Amino acid sequence: MKKFKKCLCAVLTVALLLSVTACGSGGKDPAAGTDPTDGPALDTAPYRVTVRTQGNMPLSGIGVYIYAGDDRSNMIDFGQTDETGQVSFELAQRSDYCVVLSGVPKGYAMEESYAFSGNAALITLKSALITGESMPSSLKAGDVMYDFTVTTPDGSKLTLSEILAEKKLVLLNFWYVGCSWCVEEFPYMQQAYEQYKDDVAVIALNPTDNDNAISLFQSQYGLSFPMASCPTAWTQAFGIQGYPTSVFIDRYGVISLIEAGAITSLRPFIHAFSHFTAEPYEQAVYENLGGLVSNVKPTFTMPPAEEVSAVLDGGKLDITYRPETDPEDSEYAWPFIVTEKNGEACLKASNQGIEASYAILYADVYLQAGQAVGLDYLSSTEKGCDVLHVIVNDEPVYQISGLSADESWQTCYPWVAQEDGLYEIALCYLKDGDTDEGDDTVYLKNLRIIDTAEIDAPTYIPRYAAVADENDSYTYATIVYNEADGYYHVGTANGPLLLADLMNYTQLSENKTVWEIVYEGIATLDGKNFYDDMVSYFSYASNSALSGACTVNKELAQWLKIISDNIGFDGTENEWLKVCKYYQAYGTDSQMVDPIKGLANFSAYEAKLGKNIETNCFYYDRPIMPRGLLAKFTAPKAGVYRITSRSESVHGVEGWIFGEDRNAPSYTYEHDERRDDDGLNVSMLYYLAAGESCYIDIAFWDIYEVGYIYYDIVYVGATYDLLRLASPSYYTYDSDATGDAMYDIISGGIDVVLGPDGYYYQDLGKDASGSQKYGSLLYADFTGTTGVFSHAIATVGQNKGMIDMGGFDFSKTENDLYVISVLEKYNYDVKAADEYLRGYWGEEYEKNAQEYLLEDVYEGKYHGRGQDYTAEMRGYLSKMIASGATSGCVAVDQRLAELLQLLMDKYTFAGVEHSWTKLCYYIDHMGPEN
Repeated sequence: MKKFKKCLCAVLTVALLLSVTACGSGGKDPAAGTDPTDGPALDTAPYRVTVRTQGNMPLSGIGVYIYAGDDRSNMIDFGQTDETGQVSFELAQRSDYCVVLSGVPKGYAMEESYAFSGNAALITLKSALITGESMPSSLKAGDVMYDFTVTTPDGSKLTLSEILAEKKLVLLNFWYVGCSWCVEEFPYMQQAYEQYKDDVAVIALNPTDNDNAISLFQSQYGLSFPMASCPTAWTQAFGIQGYPTSVFIDRYGVISLIEAGAITSLRPFIHAFSHFTAEPYEQAVYENLGGLVSNVKPTFTMPPAEEVSAVLDGGKLDITYRPETDPEDSEYAWPFIVTEKNGEACLKASNQGIEASYAILYADVYLQAGQAVGLDYLSSTEKGCDVLHVIVNDEPVYQISGLSADESWQTCYPWVAQEDGLYEIALCYLKDGDTDEGDDTVYLKNLRIIDTAEIDAPTYIPRYAAVADENDSYTYATIVYNEADGYYHVGTANGPLLLADLMNYTQLSENKTVWEIVYEGIATLDGKNFYDDMVSYFSYASNSALSGACTVNKELAQWLKIISDNIGFDGTENEWLKVCKYYQAYGTDSQMVDPIKGLANFSAYEAKLGKNIETNCFYYDRPIMPRGLLAKFTAPKAGVYRITSRSESVHGVEGWIFGEDRNAPSYTYEHDERRDDDGLNVSMLYYLAAGESCYIDIAFWDIYEVGYIYYDIVYVGATYDLLRLASPSYYTYDSDATGDAMYDIISGGIDVVLGPDGYYYQDLGKDASGSQKYGSLLYADFTGTTGVFSHAIATVGQNKGMIDMGGFDFSKTENDLYVISVLEKYNYDVKAADEYLRGYWGEEYEKNAQEYLLEDVYEGKYHGRGQDYTAEMRGYLSKMIASGATSGCVAVDQRLAELLQLLMDKYTFAGVEHSWTKLCYYIDHMGPEN
């Protein structure tokens, strides 16, 4: 099991921090100074300098200079601290040496020099938040943090230095309102915060949303720790590439950990908060949260082997059952225990609900060649995350995970022996550090040994393509290239698929994966790194249905030959097969399905024209990044095709269309068509010439959602005029923004230009003569919503529009309009309106009354900075188009654009040029020009 455990250690979130002590030696610089004596050589002795923080954390890479005498004119030696914060010197014995440091990180206080006590100098550097400076462009774990102040939606000021003066830990959590994983994480963060809030401060920082959105979110989810907006540049400072991201700042102001991704269970928060608030506190810097999460020791013991045998195999087989006995692992290895499921006696993994843990049971069994091991199981786990591994002689051969349908027992045959011998079969239930599903365990019963002819379910057993004998001489499988599917097969052109294991250890190297060999440049081509040439295959292997395995085509085979030529030792032509395996089929005449099916253009599914075609579907049973699976569609005739998805997803799906380049989508679905749909599916329109192909990709919005996505493909016509949003994407930010400024810019969509007739058009650039080219008119949607506002511009039926709600009255603020709406509700009875607000605001009444300037509004005094353009906007109602695709829209002239821009400035981000186009559509002509 040693080899398998080595692979599993990267999966477990618990990591041991190993302190490696290395001896550093000083180095004499011949030009740096002279020896302090001119006479005979003095006796020498070892001198050691140790540099650490006040939290007893070693500081490495610090320059250490040794001087003789107080005037520091005679440098004797120099060196640099190692990982333990130490550096040693061999010096002539004298008592007046002093130490001068260089390269001390910013934020640490340093004296001019330090003295030895005997032959040792222990230097403790104190740290403090860096004040009076803006946040730098780059911060990492181990840096001293910069002081800052943010303002919460209620106007409270939060200053880091003031908070850290009272707390032992500050957790900065970067999030945004639309982040689903942030919503998953916050309840656990809140629960841990309530337990530790006397010593821990949490500040949730939002770089994208305004105060109203933040305040509403905080109230909706009942979060008691402060939340505030922050400059977008801060996300760049911390290297944030996804949300949520948590930054842990310890009591000494040091960034101790930057954890990317959601923390979706309570235990990691508790372990982290406990560590940072402990007395005494041992300061350290961590690569990930796993370094702070302690393993949980088992609370169960394995029943006697006879009892296990009676339950698992009925006591009929000569099998030795045993728990983990390796001293290095037994302390944290949970056992399998006897239980009952659906009225039947069985075994189960006992580590239910214990994150980052494993349960294991060993079975030593003698098998004859051609005998198979059978097992019944009932799986009730989080699919793909909490997994029962079947390991034979230290090789993982089978995985069980997910929720068994209707909680029914299922049969598997995880191993078939090719030769007589004693086999060690290990059943290892490995849990990740995330959420649980079902019973959070796997139940086992009816272990049996049968002949292969009795296997009654499709079974695929992994085999090596290179087999070593007792003399370490290898025999290689016969491989045949299949022209029809473009892959190598074993034995015959229709035999098992040849698979290269790119992401795990192989017989070619037990210390480096193929990915590491190429990424680190251990194998080169003409002296150059060829990682970029192979990166797509590493992506396929990472997303493979068989973890780390990629089907071998001619190109991949050539790369593997180059790798084996670089690092192999046999020198044989087929040595590259040491990284390969295949799956031998039993109980079926069909070979295993391509594990990278749908991940590459060459392995794409086939998409067919029509509705309700059963094969037009994607099935997701695991996260896939880059997103989704591919289906190839070839147009039978030229024209526009509509691809529409059908799924039961609760979060919705996303869609793309690609050409030959998977990294550059030809079309990205953005819900930008002006048509009614359920909002959770895609409806993509795409033009193809006759015989032209495209690759359809539809995936769940939530990458962890599993299930089927069906789709239809219908022919729309030779051409199509698509009414689509002029700017469908969210706002983004100027990457050059610094400080507290928020430089919002419009994101996505078309460029617009004012035509000579005073109307706005799609800007198609200049022709060869330099003349402006104009595309479609822009149409403001008056009766629908484009996703910016919840109300239409015009009143539709009983639903008031922005015009009638005072949206274009810029003499009034949003607060003014809210109070006016309450007054209208009570027929301008100020007393009744005020009583309502007192009850509605409760304890917040006085504060809100001041913020909303209630008395002014009650007296008819308003606080806007513009004029009331309601009447002018009502004039545009008569210009609404009555029929056709643009019905309910108004062509945008210069004045309407100005008024719509004022509306956007008032309710969204002020000063974003052309943000009014987010309220508009244009006609995108698809197909040949008329």
